[in-house]
Amino acid sequence: MAWRMNRLERAWHWFQGRPRRYHGVAAGILFWILWMIFGFWRVLLLLVFAALGYAGGRVWEEDQSWRRILERLLTDR
Repeated sequence: MAWRMNRLERAWHWFQGRPRRYHGVAAGILFWILWMIFGFWRVLLLLVFAALGYAGGRVWEEDQSWRRILERLLTDR
């Protein structure tokens, strides 16, 4: 089992070392595969929930309050 993790870690580090345009291509291919399997609206809903989860996790990780974030977003500049 350890050798599999080693291979996976090496593959991940290799992928991280590639230019960002390849990351975008991989994300596009993944989006297309999900779209073909589940359909457009389900994938769109999945992306919305993933974005909300990412935002919530980031707020939780940085110990910020939702009120402060909303104040920053809604204040007149």
